[in-house]
Amino acid sequence: MNIAIQQLRRYSMVKVMPLLMVTALLLPFLIHLIPTQSGIPIGAYLLPMFYVPFLALVLYRFNAALIIALLAPLANFLLTGNPNWGFLAILTLEVVVFTLFAWKILNSRFGWFAAPMAIIGAKIVSTCLLWIVPLLETAPITYFVSSVSNGVTGIMILLLLNLAVIRFYKKTT
Repeated sequence: MNIAIQQLRRYSMVKVMPLLMVTALLLPFLIHLIPTQSGIPIGAYLLPMFYVPFLALVLYRFNAALIIALLAPLANFLLTGNPNWGFLAILTLEVVVFTLFAWKILNSRFGWFAAPMAIIGAKIVSTCLLWIVPLLETAPITYFVSSVSNGVTGIMILLLLNLAVIRFYKKTT
């Protein structure tokens, strides 16, 4: 596995970014084809929008992860029409903040737990923004509690992904 990762890192960003973007688009798209659970999209449970930026961050580089974090939610919106504009802004903020937090945490002694810590941090930041700019029709604290409780499965997937990439590939920065 390390050989494949080393080869991936040798490619220029121009060659890798299309693959990362396609993956970042297809994964949420395919997950959202699964029928909703009690009216809540499966993506709210599995949090697929966060997987590719995290993998790009660990396996490739920060710039690639940040570009994916900025563009994937908008590209997903343009492709599928989901989520609505208000949530698109919140989701984009969350994925970008998640990427920034994960990058900082990965380079600390808590790197093995970077993804779950970063997602909670991103949810806290977006909740604070909702108090200042009410982009959604729900109360900020209700948004935080429901998005974290709905996203427990996705947070656990991110933890497993985090542990796997740390175990099989330790990036030296």
